[in-house]
Amino acid sequence: MKIKPIELADGLEWAGGIRGGTLITLRSDGRPQSSDVHHAVVDNTIVFSVLPTRAKVYNIERDPRVVYHVSHEGSYVSFDATADVSPIATETHGPAMDILIDAYRAAAKKEHPDWDEFREAMVREQRRVIIVKPTKVVGLINPVWR
Repeated sequence: MKIKPIELADGLEWAGGIRGGTLITLRSDGRPQSSDVHHAVVDNTIVFSVLPTRAKVYNIERDPRVVYHVSHEGSYVSFDATADVSPIATETHGPAMDILIDAYRAAAKKEHPDWDEFREAMVREQRRVIIVKPTKVVGLINPVWR
């Protein structure tokens, strides 16, 4: 049985139906650092919010090369990618907040019950969004999904 390579679009579509994955970044000494996160797939990118003091933020700002891995019920995809970190949300309205709101809507698949509360929490926590831009995918998606 020959295994067909996964197309990037198929991998992203499948990952979009799974809630969580593992982000792998590079520490300053080159060793990998992994973080489990809840994500959303938006416009061929993988997005999630993050607190500004997390290791993954520092690692990406120093070296944007990442791997994002998603597995579920015997299927998995592993994306080679680069990542960016959005600006810190310092005001309740503005570009940084728009990115956070878009990421929330995509991940939650619904509207927040109190956007004013959300906006204030994002500013208080100085939240940011990590945007993973996949360039290649490997893995195995269970044929039942297709």
